[in-house]
Amino acid sequence: MKIFIDCTHTAKHTYKNTGIHRVVRELTSELLKINSNRTDIEIVTVMFDGSFMRRVTNLNQQQDVHFVKVNKYLDLTKINIKIQALLLKLKNKFINLLYVLNLIDWFESNSETKKVFLEFEGSIVQPGDIYVIADANWDLPKTYYRFLQLLKKHKVTIVVICYDLIPIKFPEFSSKKFTKAFTKFYSDYSTLFDKVLCISNKSAEDYINAINQGILANNNSQIVQSFRLGGNYYKHDLLLSEENKNFDENLQKLLNKKYILVVGSLVPHKNIKTIIAAFNLLINSSHDDVFLIFAGNKGWDSETDNLIESNKMYGKLIKILGSVSDAQLDFLYQNCHCLVQASFYEGFGLPVVEALQHCKPVIASNGGSLPEVGGDFCKYFSPTQPTELYEALKELLDSEIYYNNLVDRIRNEYIPFSWQESAEEFLCCLYN
Repeated sequence: MKIFIDCTHTAKHTYKNTGIHRVVRELTSELLKINSNRTDIEIVTVMFDGSFMRRVTNLNQQQDVHFVKVNKYLDLTKINIKIQALLLKLKNKFINLLYVLNLIDWFESNSETKKVFLEFEGSIVQPGDIYVIADANWDLPKTYYRFLQLLKKHKVTIVVICYDLIPIKFPEFSSKKFTKAFTKFYSDYSTLFDKVLCISNKSAEDYINAINQGILANNNSQIVQSFRLGGNYYKHDLLLSEENKNFDENLQKLLNKKYILVVGSLVPHKNIKTIIAAFNLLINSSHDDVFLIFAGNKGWDSETDNLIESNKMYGKLIKILGSVSDAQLDFLYQNCHCLVQASFYEGFGLPVVEALQHCKPVIASNGGSLPEVGGDFCKYFSPTQPTELYEALKELLDSEIYYNNLVDRIRNEYIPFSWQESAEEFLCCLYN
């Protein structure tokens, strides 16, 4: 039996390394390792090329020159993102036009008179094979829907990994255009899903509620389950070479300072406003030597960008690193004083488990699945109350004894959940 893992978005955007892209890389890597010791399954990483799937041979992150420098190419980053979005839109329109009478149509028109087989690299796609939509594929052309219809017609099981339903549940955190596209994807495509695998119990609960509310298709045969994400990196990336950690000379100096780390793309639901407000309170008190470091892509939301860039401490105590590699992020976790995850809502909250695995204190909001993921190892606050975040940060900074006791407790009691375990649990969900 073949299990096709659709990694379209990550394969196309190799410089991205936060959120879904990190999950896709880590999960597929472990699935391929498991596959090497199994004879009953074949894991195949693929991407959609506009009409059918083709194999993906490399998902490793590749640096993009617009993202690896600190405070140098930020304007180019915004331009680059806008150009990429425009080109993608034009490409999808072209594909939709080009494939009006494409191979899929040919299959459908001939299915009544002859038996048609689907082939992938010379072998037949068999009934019972599984196609997993593991990536952020809601911006693909219309032919993707028809491609999945074709698979379903040939009795291939369609599985989707649902990371969250934030644009549906909280449309105010996304642009109207993106909310419309995201909602349309799930409302239209949900009729095709045989299984929905969510990354937390909270995400699964949200999906079921969306079905009950009539937002998503009420497919009586559809199974909604959850599996847990891992928190470790590729082993060969853990030891940093001088080349890997040499982002920038100024950053090297910064890593010797005490800093608060925030990981993830700078988007509205990450609640950057509360982080900045709490940090302002912190530096106005007795802590004017603490840095605030953002490790994640900017340029997605101009209001969030302006909020950070207009702060008087931007470029001094506040830094935006952009996209970082696994090895660089590992180094940032190792050297940070603590992690802040202030999101209004998260489907999982990967930085929380990654920081805890590095035995670092985590201050997280009580939004979405964060309490589920962090358990009683995190300090929690209301995402609408920057004063609560400030007080939690101040407590960690004011008392070395309190801080060390918290670190010791995490080191002695926290049990990490590896990506290997996540992949094994994922496979169990596929078979269940």
